[in-house]
Amino acid sequence: MLNEKIGTMEYDNLIHDTFPEATTFAVTLAAVSAETPLSRGTVLARNAAGKMVVLGSDVSDDIEEGEPDGEAATTPAIANCILAIDCTAGTADAVVEAYRTGHFNRNKLVVAEGYSLTADDEEALRGVGILLSDAISY
Repeated sequence: MLNEKIGTMEYDNLIHDTFPEATTFAVTLAAVSAETPLSRGTVLARNAAGKMVVLGSDVSDDIEEGEPDGEAATTPAIANCILAIDCTAGTADAVVEAYRTGHFNRNKLVVAEGYSLTADDEEALRGVGILLSDAISY
């Protein structure tokens, strides 16, 4: 059959525009105490150890051995990239794919429960080449 339907694709409305181009890179996702599913579009932030965590999550447990008490806890994680694929944060560090640049719909992004994206977060993302706009449905 020449007209056989092979599959379908659902558009998640995460990407707003093709400029700037959405490019990806590999990042290290910090281990968490219990396995947690993460969805594409989750905003990741760099913690004091240089690993990625969900923006707005409590990073006070990320204090490395040898650091003065409280140093990592007082250093907020800075918004850095956007998760490109669904994955699970596990009890060990993992390498995942994230968007380094792109133009995304603000209201389709995911952050930690109880946290809201701030103007400072948006500015930090803009600084690394990620633009945000509002998704408009017709």
